[in-house]
Amino acid sequence: MRLLVGFDRRDGGRDALALAGALASREPSSAVVATVMPYDPFPMAYQELMGPSAAEAAEPAFEEVRAKLDRLEVETRAFGGGSAAGILTDLAERETFDAIVVGSSHRGPVGRALLGSVGRGVLHGAPCPVAVAPHGYAEAERGSFERIALAYDGTAEAKIALDRALRLAEAHGAAVRLLTVEAPTIAPPGVVGYTPVDPPDPRKILAEGVEEVGSRVEVEGDLLGGPVAETLAGACEDGVDLLVAGSRGYGPLSRVLLGSVTTKLIGIAPCPVLVVPRR
Repeated sequence: MRLLVGFDRRDGGRDALALAGALASREPSSAVVATVMPYDPFPMAYQELMGPSAAEAAEPAFEEVRAKLDRLEVETRAFGGGSAAGILTDLAERETFDAIVVGSSHRGPVGRALLGSVGRGVLHGAPCPVAVAPHGYAEAERGSFERIALAYDGTAEAKIALDRALRLAEAHGAAVRLLTVEAPTIAPPGVVGYTPVDPPDPRKILAEGVEEVGSRVEVEGDLLGGPVAETLAGACEDGVDLLVAGSRGYGPLSRVLLGSVTTKLIGIAPCPVLVVPRR
């Protein structure tokens, strides 16, 4: 596994390091850790790598990185100025990574991932999966994953996310929990005699997902009811190490493009969330 990690010396950067370590804990892995130095008082466009002498300012941060990710092969890169989200996305365009790992804003509640500008920027157009660590994730010792949950609705995006969840589960020896939510029907305001189009049968969707997993890993399926984001987050409160979701935003294929449900879900999920791009 090859990871791209956005790091600064604040709590969000440390949470990202902890999540990178957990993701890569069960297979030979490497990480490129990128930090952006305040190199110029004026706004700057994307910058190339800083020279050796100028990059010395980043060395204390990178010493911390190497200590935290001592089980991985680590490459550190310091950039002068520019947008951290733009730099991470551009690196992912130029090179091949299995995921970009970012932390969340320190303003959010502990155990939740409030997207800051970097996370939000990366999650709108990244060419590979993006993993978001909740605030405070680095405070506890993290081992490999034991249970991975998947938001599953039978769509093409969900099936792509299922494949990624299964590969992670196989690497970690983890169980997979498929979560299918039957959302309540809401009539448009002011409409009388509204008759919704019959939705797909959620029981059938869930059964097909469980069948797709087969005997690859231990699997369970849960049919839930309620508002989608809130219900998925609530189902992850106990014993879920990672929640995987497909990208549902509208835009080009092979990009992470957040829809409204996934955006909300990241902000309230009690565990890290891995968002998988559309193909």
